[in-house]
Amino acid sequence: MRREAIGNPDQVAAAVASVVTDGPSAGCRALDLRAWDGIDVRLLPDRGFDAGAASYRGVPLAWISPVGEAGPIANPRELDWMRAFGGGLMVTCGLRNVGVPSEGHGQHGDFSMQRAALLGLERTLERVTARARIAEVTALGVHLEVERTWTTHVGEGRLELSDVVRNRGREPAPALQLYHVNLGFPVWSEGATLELDATATHPRDEAAAPFAGTWHEAPGVVEGAVERVFEHEVAPGPDGWCTATVTGPEAGLAVTVRWEAAGLPRFWQWVHPAPGLGVLGLEPANCSVLGVAADRAAGRLPVLEPGQERTTRLEVLARPIGA
Repeated sequence: MRREAIGNPDQVAAAVASVVTDGPSAGCRALDLRAWDGIDVRLLPDRGFDAGAASYRGVPLAWISPVGEAGPIANPRELDWMRAFGGGLMVTCGLRNVGVPSEGHGQHGDFSMQRAALLGLERTLERVTARARIAEVTALGVHLEVERTWTTHVGEGRLELSDVVRNRGREPAPALQLYHVNLGFPVWSEGATLELDATATHPRDEAAAPFAGTWHEAPGVVEGAVERVFEHEVAPGPDGWCTATVTGPEAGLAVTVRWEAAGLPRFWQWVHPAPGLGVLGLEPANCSVLGVAADRAAGRLPVLEPGQERTTRLEVLARPIGA
């Protein structure tokens, strides 16, 4: 890059803040990170600072649900989470429940309904970084806090996420976490494949069992289909990171999701090929999708002691096929 040819960093790396004025997300903040020849991503401060729409070289990466971008629901219960699930590149599930409603917590917990406090932006000719703090807290009880950092890189097609989760409360607290990475058309469409170093695969239920041998193939659109969920045991590489890559011929892209196994030792895959959906969910996690009670009963409940913290890291990379 010829730095002397650039009059303003906005030409190659920008962060544009806005407030939505219409529709289901009216009044919500948005922060669009833009990087030349990188991944452009829309961050949603009023939805846990999760990632909404995203693209690389003009090709959309994220699946967007029929709900679309929407504001948070106050005090979600049972299956209310689905009423506000807009899809997007990454939705955080947790921190006090992941999966089915359990122990008084609704589906996938409350995290994505929390409003973040923005901590700052850093911009260079090489990258754009945005930081925020998200808390699940009550006056006299739980106090979990996440310091979240997103970075998109100029010229690399690489988006990074780093979370530091802290228990600032007085008692040990369950701290479940699942990154719901959602890929859709044209990346995940008929002819696309998923490459994953899975040493074992476990269908969640009878609906998924018939597809245990074809989980790596995009099924296209299937009339009357129901969701299929699998847990894969994934072997990390020498660097301690796990990798899943979707090769999408229709998009002309390979999209890789990487996660650090130390903080996210489990991995779930969600496929829903029904008309109007066509989604692939790649879901690194530290827990099951069966609810906090099931993890407690299995002796696999992630807990943070008072003052303890945990770091989790995720990357999304995009490149032209063959590059």
